[in-house]
Amino acid sequence: MERYLESPLFARITEEEAGRMLNCAKARYRDYSAGSMIFGEDDVPKNLYLLLEGKVQIVKNLPSGKRNLLFQVNELEVFGDTCPSDATGCYWYEAVAVKASRVLILPYHFIYGFCANVCAHHKLIIRNLLDIQAKNNLQMTKKLHILTNTTLRQKIALWLLEVSEDGKKAVMDMNREELADYLGVTRPSLSRTLMEMQKQGLIRIDGKLVWIQDAEELGKIMEDER
Repeated sequence: MERYLESPLFARITEEEAGRMLNCAKARYRDYSAGSMIFGEDDVPKNLYLLLEGKVQIVKNLPSGKRNLLFQVNELEVFGDTCPSDATGCYWYEAVAVKASRVLILPYHFIYGFCANVCAHHKLIIRNLLDIQAKNNLQMTKKLHILTNTTLRQKIALWLLEVSEDGKKAVMDMNREELADYLGVTRPSLSRTLMEMQKQGLIRIDGKLVWIQDAEELGKIMEDER
């Protein structure tokens, strides 16, 4: 089975139907080396991207030279879908391959337009994309909620509780620098605050795992430091 069929974008679509659609769309595969740009802030949106292998980050570069990590794209997730498709629009953000990545590229003219046959599975892929966009909008709303908290301790506490499994552990799928960019803080401040929270017995850091030792106290941080 083709890897792309595992993505929510192709949910309830058979391999035969997907193959016909990709052929009709003139979809193509492309490989990107680590650190290479997939599209830039000023590029005109022309394609929808599905990450098959690797990791991609969606970032906004600030005038100060700092960058804001908007969100991270993991395997089998879609990106480049939240932009105007008219000729006057631009991405506003850029997509960068964090490590060697392989993507499936589907032209916008196929995704957002129907051919004469108006296939049922074509309609289904549009519905799947709308579901994906709804989930992405929710994730961005959650991030906004995290960033509007006043202190760094609040941001970390809320982030941990959001990504944790049953309030017991959180997997850091970003390194310290990336997480600092995501939270809009400096890396030294992030590392210092994480260490302080660990010394206070709130969390225990074990590589990429953060064990939540006192979820109740993390919750109190949200109110106590306002």
